Amino acid sequence: MKKIFSFILLFAALFSFNRCENNIKGTNDLNYVTFEAPSIEVGVDLNGSTTSDVKVYTTQKTGSDRTFTINVLTDASTADPGAYEVPASVTVPANSNVGTFTVGISDVNIGENGSTLVLDIQSQEGVFKGDPTTITITQICPYNEVILNMNFDSYPEESYWDLTDADGNVVASVPAGTYADMEQARKKFCLTDGTYTFTMRDAYGDGIAPPGGYSLSFNGTVIASGDEFGTEDATTFTVP
Repeated sequence: MKKIFSFILLFAALFSFNRCENNIKGTNDLNYVTFEAPSIEVGVDLNGSTTSDVKVYTTQKTGSDRTFTINVLTDASTADPGAYEVPASVTVPANSNVGTFTVGISDVNIGENGSTLVLDIQSQEGVFKGDPTTITITQICPYNEVILNMNFDSYPEESYWDLTDADGNVVASVPAGTYADMEQARKKFCLTDGTYTFTMRDAYGDGIAPPGGYSLSFNGTVIASGDEFGTEDATTFTVP
């Protein structure tokens, strides 16, 4: 048994460049199935949806279809159940060692930090299976992505900000106290073409003491920054 498991580890390392060929040499007595990779990245447009094909591979080809059950490991996943659709199984066709299933992804509570979906192949008698795969889901901004980075001083609860459009409508904002007990914070804005005004504010009126401060960037270029700005620091900018 120990010899078999040692072989499985070796096989996992070699499988990536053998998986589309015929039966792997020396594996005639090993029935093994695994996901294409331990991790997969999927991006989805803000408020949009997408699909992603996921492959599974087996060591052997047989003369009939083989079906494997796919389970979502909900305790290990952070994705909202409403954000994904996963089929109950995947079929490896006859005379093949590759099966494909499609995962549907929607921007439901994904958030700026993304979320994860962990999938596993259900065990079945006579079949060794590989490790689960983790699908990392991230939001993609289809417009103009502007990024705010903040490094706070000893009073992060004093920092707050707002972003308004050309007509003065508030696009996004946070009140004072939002960043209590935080050392750093990051916020992404997905903005349509136009002119905006970003205003960094400090409730006490002395800004953010160095080495702390804030910066607003677009396409890798800093378009606003400051530290000891007093009560507020406003910058008007246009994207793209």
